[in-house]
Amino acid sequence: MCERKSVAVFGTFDGLHRGHRAVLNAALAFEAYSKVVITFDEPPKRRISNAYIPMLMTLERKIETLRGLGFDTVEVLSFDEVKDMSAESFLDLMFERYNIKVAVCGFNYRFGKGAEGDAEFLTSYCHTKGAEAVICPPLSISGQEVSSTLIRELISNGNIGFANLLLGEPFSFKAPVEHGDERGRTLGFPTVNQKLEKELAVPKFGVYATAVTVDGKCHAGVTNIGIRPTYLLKKPQSETYISDFSGDLYGKEIEIKLLSFLRDEVQFESAEELKNAIAADEQSALKEFKLYSEAV
Repeated sequence: MCERKSVAVFGTFDGLHRGHRAVLNAALAFEAYSKVVITFDEPPKRRISNAYIPMLMTLERKIETLRGLGFDTVEVLSFDEVKDMSAESFLDLMFERYNIKVAVCGFNYRFGKGAEGDAEFLTSYCHTKGAEAVICPPLSISGQEVSSTLIRELISNGNIGFANLLLGEPFSFKAPVEHGDERGRTLGFPTVNQKLEKELAVPKFGVYATAVTVDGKCHAGVTNIGIRPTYLLKKPQSETYISDFSGDLYGKEIEIKLLSFLRDEVQFESAEELKNAIAADEQSALKEFKLYSEAV
């Protein structure tokens, strides 16, 4: 058993959206205890339903963010580790491992074989152990209950502004820059090409105003996500023109933050039409980037 008493917060926490932050902050409020997060490497619903559920952030970034918030320990479980454990056995293991004196979870947290455990079960269990249970209610914003499911739907529909509001920060992804056909360079708008992260939610195909982080510095960008109808791609990818930037980025990992959806992908009749559209997109993106920069 861990000698130091701890407050443990339970949850999948995909995306660390504002609803998740409310649960995490409830645990962080117990300053006298060691802070522990008990989470999963992927949404358990993936394994239970055999349905593909895209992530809102990578596991690596989730762990990094949780540690940055002030958690001393991030326990990442795989579903196979605990799928056959009863709700009581699961809590026995975690309480013994971390000497838990306060357990925190969201109102809809489920655990144990067959998802038999819930917030009520956790509360009852804590009472038998002389521990405190903190159950956090749902969080609603603009009349919508914040959930990872809703945010994934918003992203896939191109409603990135509302998705970002619920997330509390822009939806983003990182990937190394790859060689493309350099067609953008011939149009006067050199772009960086990146594969879409296969684990993450795929945004609606189209053009976005973005904030692009290169070597710790943020730039305005115009990002096309999709198949680029005028010059067809075999697979969807991200292609970004970075304003006021020049330099070789091949092989370098850069972060793209989606700020707003500008327009659908369009097949243009000529290179000149495409060039004019990109120039107009850049002006729109610069305005969005200015608003973003002033807000952070």
